[in-house]
Amino acid sequence: HTMEINSDGVVNILDAAKLVCPNAKLFFASSSEIFGSSKKNEALNENSERSPCNPYGVSKLSAENFVRLYREKYGLFACSGILFSHEGPLRSRHFVTRKITFNLVRLKSDNEKYFELGSVNSARDWGSSIDYARAMHSMIKADSPKDFVISSGQLTSVRQFFDISAKEIGFDPVLEGSKNNEVFIDKPSGRILAKVSPKYLRAFDTIPLLGNSNLIKENLGWFPTQGINDIVKSMVEADILRRKRGMIDI
Repeated sequence: HTMEINSDGVVNILDAAKLVCPNAKLFFASSSEIFGSSKKNEALNENSERSPCNPYGVSKLSAENFVRLYREKYGLFACSGILFSHEGPLRSRHFVTRKITFNLVRLKSDNEKYFELGSVNSARDWGSSIDYARAMHSMIKADSPKDFVISSGQLTSVRQFFDISAKEIGFDPVLEGSKNNEVFIDKPSGRILAKVSPKYLRAFDTIPLLGNSNLIKENLGWFPTQGINDIVKSMVEADILRRKRGMIDI
C-alpha cells in the first residue's frame, strides 16, 4: 500500500505530465527517511548515501529516482525536496509534537490526568512547515529543476520539545526517575504532567537524522526563519485558541 501511494502514484502523475502537459512543473515531497541508517549526527546533504530501513523510506527513494529519471530522459520540470521533519499548528495529534502541545494545553485548562509518552531521548531535525512550504515554492519558481535537502540543521529531543512547550504554557517542568520510568512534574504544584510508558517505546527507533541545507541556501537563497521556540509557540497558541472555541477533539 505504501509503494502504491508513494511510488506508483508519483509515476502515474509523471507519466500524465509527460503525455498531456509536458510544461507542467512538478514538486515531489521526498523524506529524510531515504537516508535510513546513516551515521548518527552526520549532517546529511544531497550527496549523502541513501540507505532506507523501512517501507516508507524505500517508497520515497523509489519515487525520487523516478522523478530524476523523468527529468533527465523526458525533460520534465520535476524536482524532489528531501524534507526533514516539519511541524506547525496543523499537525495531527498522533505525532508526538502535537500530542505534547495538545495535552499540555488540556492540562493547563482542565484538572485532568497526565498523558503518556515514549522515549523522551529520541531526537529529530524539526523545522517549520511554513518555512518548508516557502522552500517548495522557491524550487518550483526556479529556472531549472533541481533536488534539495530542506531542513533546519538543528536537532531537538522530545525531552527538549516538552520542556519548551510546558514553559510556553506556564508550567515549570522537572524530569524525575530513570530510563523507562521517567515522570515530568510541574515543580511549583507537584502535579504530574506526563509519564514515559513502555507501550509507546519503539523496538527500533529512527536514529537522529540531521540535515544540511547549504545547497538550497546557495542556489535559491532560502533559509529557515523559525527556530524550535517559534514553532512551539505557534502550536501552543493554536491549541489554546481551539480549546477556547470548543474545538477540543481536533
